[in-house]
Amino acid sequence: MKRVASAFCIAFLLLPTPSFSLHILRFISSSQSRERTHRTGASAFAAFNNKNTSATPIATTSVADGGASRNKIRGDRYGVHNNSTIPTPEDAAISVGVRPPIRTSVKTWKRAWRLHGAALPILHAFDSCRPEDSSLSLRCLWLKALSGNDPSSPAFDDGLAFDLLPPVFRSIVGRRVRWLYPRLHHANIETRTAFLDRAIDSIVSSVRGEDERSSNYGNEEARNVRLVSLGAGYDVRSVKFIERQMVDGAFELDLPRVVEAKRLLLGPKRLLRRRPWLKEENLPRLIPVDLNEVEDLKSILKGILTSSSKDTWQKWHTIFVFEGVMIYLDEGVPSSLLGLCSDVLKEHQLDGSLCFADRLENCPGGERRFAETELLKNGWELDEWRPKPGLARHAGSAKLRKEGRIPN
Repeated sequence: MKRVASAFCIAFLLLPTPSFSLHILRFISSSQSRERTHRTGASAFAAFNNKNTSATPIATTSVADGGASRNKIRGDRYGVHNNSTIPTPEDAAISVGVRPPIRTSVKTWKRAWRLHGAALPILHAFDSCRPEDSSLSLRCLWLKALSGNDPSSPAFDDGLAFDLLPPVFRSIVGRRVRWLYPRLHHANIETRTAFLDRAIDSIVSSVRGEDERSSNYGNEEARNVRLVSLGAGYDVRSVKFIERQMVDGAFELDLPRVVEAKRLLLGPKRLLRRRPWLKEENLPRLIPVDLNEVEDLKSILKGILTSSSKDTWQKWHTIFVFEGVMIYLDEGVPSSLLGLCSDVLKEHQLDGSLCFADRLENCPGGERRFAETELLKNGWELDEWRPKPGLARHAGSAKLRKEGRIPN
């Protein structure tokens, strides 16, 4: 069955129309379900949710409901008309200038997710770099390449994510064919990418005195900006902002195996070969660390912020970025990381801000007041707040609270 599924994966990726693509999705899913009669609709996504009980799972099938929940339209339980504090996928996308995902069933979304997972080994079969799909970061890279190749999208990166993908097979998400794909998972990720890019751009403009909010983000001397991305995976945001000369430096922290794989992707075998104008010394600095080890991270952050003389420290504004990483961390760690970031800045009298598209602790839905409380107790003052459907449902930006943390 794996061979059949693999063949249809490639067929799907080269199909001429989105509607026919959905028919193929249905066929593969029904074939797989016949082989898995003991599993009542449990997908890879649902299995992930079972490991993260704090996350709201995507609806799964039970014998009692006869599979009705899987046929519900994804996102219909959100929005003010359902008394939900999470906006609908359509509203969330439109709010950041992204075309909404298509309205289709949870069942179809799961089929697409399984199909993508089945295709990954084939797509990287001859990849000399062959990165692992750690915490779904490799899937996200392919999905981001679709919106990154779309000039009409606010997440457009001029093919940067595309340039990290393996030769030959990457053509299936190229500019000429990217419009063939039904707007499913890549549209969801495009929404959070667009928000984060816009939020970071806004903070950079403010710090450099390019807009009326310049007084909100630090002192007059802080004119250099650096990104510190925690759990960046294979994301290309740091490279994109460096390439566009929008930030002056970037650091990415992730697990050792992810850092090792990304060094290959950014190195002369892949990105530097395809974009020779990029200089290796100007790429983000990759630092291996387990984010669950908070004390180890503390010493690393101090080293990043104080790597030069004290006079030079205070000329930097640091933007901490979290995207889809908190959902994988141990209980209590996400909150601790937020507090750690603000504490390190305060300790060295530095300026900084925070951008996130993730899952905050102690914030069960999309209510701003819970997010404000969670951030205030960790030394941040919430600025923009845009919740969205999905596991990484909390998107926002915040500035460092000069008075420090507010006790519980």
